[in-house]
Amino acid sequence: MRSKKGLEMATGTVVAIILGLFLLGILVFFVQQQIKTTGTQYEKIGKEAELGANKCQSLIKGTFCGPSGCSSTDPKVQYRSVAPPPGGWEDCAKISGKPDCCEKV
Repeated sequence: MRSKKGLEMATGTVVAIILGLFLLGILVFFVQQQIKTTGTQYEKIGKEAELGANKCQSLIKGTFCGPSGCSSTDPKVQYRSVAPPPGGWEDCAKISGKPDCCEKV
């Protein structure tokens, strides 16, 4: 009979390699999902940062589509309405209940 210890070590090594490859596959899957999610979020931020004469919502300008009159429920925070361009706001027209373009005072 050959060395039983050698056979046990070889079996243990094969099992460890299989488990390692399985965990590596799971890790690769999750990393791909995170990259996809992050890319989608960056794309959304890029669209919000787009400047346009007829677009209200902008991270750069600090404006957003709000309710008529740009009212606030918090008395410490004041908003004012921004004058619309000829033809109105393209993005605020698509959002129900938020026709005005507002900015923080």
